Amino acid sequence: MTTIQDLQSLYNQGELSKCLESLNPFLLVNPDSIEALLLKAKCEYQLASQSFNTERNDISLYTTAYHSFEYVLKIQPTHEEAMLYAAYINIFVTQDNLPEAQVYCDILVLSENEDTRLKAIGYRRQVNFMLGNMELVLEDIELMISHYKALFPDNRSILDKELSLLYLEKTNIYLWHKEDALKVFQTFREGKAYPHQNYLTHNAVALLALDYQRLELAGEAAFMAFTYSDDQPNQELIDLYHRINGLSDKSKLNKLLVHSLILALRRFSKQLKADEVEILSLSLSYMKIYPDWDVPYHFAGTFLFDEQKYKEALPYLKKSLELGGMARGLRRYIDAHFRVTGQLPNIGSLPSDSPEAYYAAGCDFYYESIPKIWTEELAEELQELKIKFYEVSYQGFYEYFYTNAGESLANETHTFAMCCNNYGIALTEIGNFEKATEVHSIGYSLSPFWEQLNSWGTALKGLEKYEEAIKIFEAASAYNGDYLSFSDYLRIKAEILDMTYKLGLDEDTYEILDAITKEYDSFLELNINELTEDHLFELSEQYIIIQNVRHDLLSKGSPEDAIKAWQNELVKNPDDNSAWFMLMQEYYIIKDYNQCIACADNYQSVKKDAIQDTSRCKIHYMRGLSYMNLGNYEKAIVDLNALIAPLKIVYPDNEYELSRAYIHLADCYFTLKKWDNCNEVAFEAIQCYIRNNWGWDDELLKVKLQYADALYTTGSKSEALENIKNILEAYPANADALQRKKNWKTGLFSFLKF
Repeated sequence: MTTIQDLQSLYNQGELSKCLESLNPFLLVNPDSIEALLLKAKCEYQLASQSFNTERNDISLYTTAYHSFEYVLKIQPTHEEAMLYAAYINIFVTQDNLPEAQVYCDILVLSENEDTRLKAIGYRRQVNFMLGNMELVLEDIELMISHYKALFPDNRSILDKELSLLYLEKTNIYLWHKEDALKVFQTFREGKAYPHQNYLTHNAVALLALDYQRLELAGEAAFMAFTYSDDQPNQELIDLYHRINGLSDKSKLNKLLVHSLILALRRFSKQLKADEVEILSLSLSYMKIYPDWDVPYHFAGTFLFDEQKYKEALPYLKKSLELGGMARGLRRYIDAHFRVTGQLPNIGSLPSDSPEAYYAAGCDFYYESIPKIWTEELAEELQELKIKFYEVSYQGFYEYFYTNAGESLANETHTFAMCCNNYGIALTEIGNFEKATEVHSIGYSLSPFWEQLNSWGTALKGLEKYEEAIKIFEAASAYNGDYLSFSDYLRIKAEILDMTYKLGLDEDTYEILDAITKEYDSFLELNINELTEDHLFELSEQYIIIQNVRHDLLSKGSPEDAIKAWQNELVKNPDDNSAWFMLMQEYYIIKDYNQCIACADNYQSVKKDAIQDTSRCKIHYMRGLSYMNLGNYEKAIVDLNALIAPLKIVYPDNEYELSRAYIHLADCYFTLKKWDNCNEVAFEAIQCYIRNNWGWDDELLKVKLQYADALYTTGSKSEALENIKNILEAYPANADALQRKKNWKTGLFSFLKF
């Protein structure tokens, strides 16, 4: 027997058609069940909403739902939910009986339910607007303003959002329906605390204010209009620019109008048919009028910076910051200062600017400045500056959303979420994983997107919280293909696989590995003809993590079995660079050096210049030592020399691997009797030991002897003897050192005690 709870469950699960089918027999038995009748009407309404086509404009399903709600009201005239639905359909869809809808709203505004009251006021506002009762609309706007202020005294984000829309509506009524300029100005001033971004209304207010010589107010409205307008200005915006420009020709403008004029020139010079140099000339002229104002200096510096005249831009950008400045001006100042002086500037106080502006400046710094001024020596400082931009943005947003402080212009939820993503990534890059996870969790709670989950999971992985990270990555992988490319999906699944393996869950790891492999092979099979070379390369890059886990699993068996597995991978995809890389390692392990070299060569030919430094280290090390073991020292030297640079990048604080590379090089040069080269690299190997205060070992002993021989052969006999003496202090009975001491103890210095 179907119960009303069963029917409600179907509705809650979105099974609307099934719910409606089940309701018909239920209502035969329970014809006056208000719950069932209401549920039937709501199913009809939801189905109407889902199937409505704006082009056909067929509202018959809405009409059916409306009659069902009316039937509920016939049985129970005071049923608020049915009344609310009926009013909505009448007002926003059918518009058949607006006076009836108005009566419903008048009843519902007296409801004890706050949410119902607010909806009813909003619906009534719309009814009165459609009926032309503007005074009643204005009364309801004021009523809603007072309601929202009482409801959200401690939630500025919601309060600002709702009130900004109400003040926008109120302004438009006075603008276009009441045509009351003084009320427009009064409403604009009252609504300044809750700014909206409708540039058309701001534009109209600015033009009206100019008509009435309200120049301060005109400047405020014009600035908002030019700030929030589309990239292609409409005729009203162009008219506003010309009105302000005409005033500029006749008299001195106030600061807000100047700012608006320069901003319009910067954004729309092409559409305004103005020479971009006007920005510079206008800025220079108003520097003289307002010498202590940062804005003209900012735009002059910005114009010159954009023209790549960094030396000329620098003093203006600096002066702008001294007078206050803007976040994006700070970014340009840092960039220009380095280009002109070769050094990053010392930053004192930061400009007072919006969180959104600091976020934009941080993005500009990351995408535009860092790639052009980056050096290895500056890497840490540039990272700190990037973090600072995002940190200031984050703090400003956080204060607004969580402490109700700051400006209402910070009410940009998605921008805050994107800031959280970039800030969290930067924190992860410096190893501050705890703070990064906190930042990402806040960002995702505000405006969810898969990139935030990906960054959050990466931070959790850095903390080795693998179980939590896997859950986050699994949520990211659930996004569909409209948001998540297969390449990104593959990388996320690879992270899940890697952490599952790290947790020691081998059985689960094998299951995930098999599933990913099938998905990858299937994707390639279906799309291979459409995939570009770049796309294929990107996919292979993401697949490397998966292959690394496969390598770890295979390493638990025999190398021979591993080789067969990797050869099977190559049969499926001959250009799988990761399979060549893994085979190289397996052949090195079993000492099949010719095959190791061949696999390394194939890997390089497929991957070309896109090899990461970590992989580059392995290639040159294994191929170099393979050549050594085969006696091909000349080729070994080429690889071992190529190994030095990436080792310094991959292991900047650990010189152990670097010392091994120098030791192997010394061995090669020693064997080939290239004494000058041997001298040089042996010295570097010994210096690694000295810098790190390492003790003696067999490798140091060997390279010391080689170094001594190279010194002796190239004529530095006293230094050679000093090295032998040093060896004998550590190893008094070392036969090789004693033999050299005996052989070299002749000539002019033979009488000296050795």
